[in-house]
Amino acid sequence: MQSLERLKTDYLDAVYLHDVEFVCAPVAPKATGNHVAALREDAVVYGLCNGDEGTIQGAGDQQVLDAFRELQALQRQGLIRKIGMTGEISDFQFYYLELVNIISGYPLPTLLRLAILILHTPPYKPVDILLSYSHLCLQNSVLMEFIPHFYRRAKVGQVISASPLSMGLLTPKPPSWHPAPRELRQAVIDASRTWPGDFPNLAVGYSIYQTKVAEKPLPLVIGLSTPREVHETVAVWREIHAGREGEERRRGGERVKEVIKSAGYLNWSWSSP
Repeated sequence: MQSLERLKTDYLDAVYLHDVEFVCAPVAPKATGNHVAALREDAVVYGLCNGDEGTIQGAGDQQVLDAFRELQALQRQGLIRKIGMTGEISDFQFYYLELVNIISGYPLPTLLRLAILILHTPPYKPVDILLSYSHLCLQNSVLMEFIPHFYRRAKVGQVISASPLSMGLLTPKPPSWHPAPRELRQAVIDASRTWPGDFPNLAVGYSIYQTKVAEKPLPLVIGLSTPREVHETVAVWREIHAGREGEERRRGGERVKEVIKSAGYLNWSWSSP
């Protein structure tokens, strides 16, 4: 209630259970690397095999479930709403949902496991919106392989991708706090030198194109700091959606990914937490 008072409102549009991997039980054979095997041969050790759907792996999982129930209670009181957005930049459509359950985090196997667990735990309501970040970019696009599982196995209502620049990793000056190891940072620097133009422009265009070819509408969240960045991003979006991205941009993205792959960091995730 204090938050509502400070915001001078009587409801919140949306509330996330944020960075759930810091609370839930740690279920993964490794903290870093390419985790796509969690969808196939390593499903058992990630807690994602058939039969694990309703398994609470530890006290942390129960805390996530308890927080989720509390979030639902707040929604029933009318304190939380969610504005969902679909459509094109020039054609926004807004939807108010009565009950919206939202989680976000970094490790995709963890997000998938928790979304499935929530679906198979009373009151058996799926996650309405799930936000993943830094997993739909030039360095790591594994989200595209997880998306069908979020929709079919966990019945997630909407997947959202965030951070096409991977928290600044794909910019000329990544922040000092970035969790990427030195070798990955250097691989990105080397890869950026293969593109003669603006590297963040190429990276943003790549992510926008992936959302365009996704099996379902895939909103993309990007943080912008200046009016110039806003205008440049909208220009890239218009270029991609008009089909004018061109062969040069596609070949540029392929060269960048090849350099990162040769360094051993393509589709590689860092440890979180």
